[in-house]
Amino acid sequence: MGKYLLRRILQMIPVVLGTTLLVYALVFALPGDPVKAMFGDKPVNEAVAAQIRAEYHLDQPFIVQYFIYLKNALTLNFGDTFAGPFSTKSPAPSRSPSGSA
Repeated sequence: MGKYLLRRILQMIPVVLGTTLLVYALVFALPGDPVKAMFGDKPVNEAVAAQIRAEYHLDQPFIVQYFIYLKNALTLNFGDTFAGPFSTKSPAPSRSPSGSA
């Protein structure tokens, strides 16, 4: 039973890597600029856009971005949310009024 579990876990590694690579490649192949999509219809200053690209490693080649993603995923660092100024590692602030269950 132990050998079977070990074999299945070892088989899972290339499947997870292949799946994440495929999904990451499909998202990377989407048309358009992700920085301009963040701003919507508002015009974006090129200096600010370059700063955001550098912050999110969008100025790096695809494979470098993928390995940065893998490193962050293995350390459970999924970045900041777009919904608020808090990290995905910290608990989300409560939206319910104080004292309610």
